[in-house]
Amino acid sequence: MENAIPVIPGNKIHLEALPYKYPMRSSTTLDAEIRQIEACMKQKFPRVELRGLREDWVSIVGFGPTLLETWKEVTHPCMTVSGAHDFMIGRGFFPDFHAECDGRDHKTKHLEKPNGSTIYLMASICNQKMWEQLKGHRVMYWHNANGKHVVEWIEKNDPGGILVAGGSVIGLTAIHLAGLIGFRKFKLFGIDGNFKEGKRHAGTHFGPPQKTIQRGKWQTTPQMSNACDELMWLHKGYPELQFEIYGDSLQKEVFNS
Repeated sequence: MENAIPVIPGNKIHLEALPYKYPMRSSTTLDAEIRQIEACMKQKFPRVELRGLREDWVSIVGFGPTLLETWKEVTHPCMTVSGAHDFMIGRGFFPDFHAECDGRDHKTKHLEKPNGSTIYLMASICNQKMWEQLKGHRVMYWHNANGKHVVEWIEKNDPGGILVAGGSVIGLTAIHLAGLIGFRKFKLFGIDGNFKEGKRHAGTHFGPPQKTIQRGKWQTTPQMSNACDELMWLHKGYPELQFEIYGDSLQKEVFNS
């Protein structure tokens, strides 16, 4: 089965018109982000490639707190994000894919167990230290929709490069990446959108603290709360996509509302 996306010229891409409020941004300057993209391109990694549509389900594994309860239900094929990579490998489960789209330095601490079983789908914006960590492993790159400066750089320096505007968190972006490689059915693990017993991850997370808010019975953050809505919008816009959400979470509540 075919899998195709339209080619859109750079001057027709308007990221500011997208519905998500918290696009994945690093804490660095725009110039520093471009330098990180240039450092990635020097590695000569192959691009993420479109693949034919497939009928099987893919597990998208985030690092939310319900993963502590649901990880044994994760099945192959599987794509991890963030700290779920080392979490699952530490339990003897090696993901088929892993995705990252955050250029901050601390993200390297979530990827300390790279292995030959996993294909690493890495945003070009990722921290330069990632490339040393992943040396000798299977890496494919794509461009994260960080802003107009990235769109302009791609148009000039990497025509035909794939730009992914996945949403406010890496879990949403992973769904889009899985779509590029053919999946239309998604099992979501640890894609929670909330804290549980004061923790928003299934293990140590090295990112900075975030502002918390209350949404119904759930403690969450503005970014995670918005991400829960984004998945609902995605499904309403593309009802042919199928989702199964594992674990009791704000994301499941919003999705089923």
